[in-house]
Amino acid sequence: MHRSPWHAFRLSLLALVLPLLGCDLSWLQVEIPDFNSKQIEGVWIWRLSPQTNQYQRDTLVWFQGVTTQTSGEVLTYTSYAAQANVSLTAAIGPDPASSDGVTVTLGFERGLPGVFKVSTFNAAGESPLSAQSEAL
Repeated sequence: MHRSPWHAFRLSLLALVLPLLGCDLSWLQVEIPDFNSKQIEGVWIWRLSPQTNQYQRDTLVWFQGVTTQTSGEVLTYTSYAAQANVSLTAAIGPDPASSDGVTVTLGFERGLPGVFKVSTFNAAGESPLSAQSEAL
């Protein structure tokens, strides 16, 4: 049976969307001031523990790469959490104050509501936790 390229496209799009139907994604805007010069490989999302009042690692966001499309630069990444692993893409916004910085909105499966901070990492190590927190 002959299938059109449009049919194949619809099937591949469906394969990408179906895993998200059961997920309740949260979105966190992250500013990374040294994205290019430090070759940032990903972000840790930290959750404030109500029991200890300390931040604990919650979700690993691993960057797969940046591609340039007609709409601009796009980051492909996977977020790994106890609730679910999700592969997504996000537009990268340049930081007007620094050619090295970017802003990106990352999706992740957060589970229960909470207060979150982030840290970035690369081959050399990990940054301190962000000064700002976000309640989601």
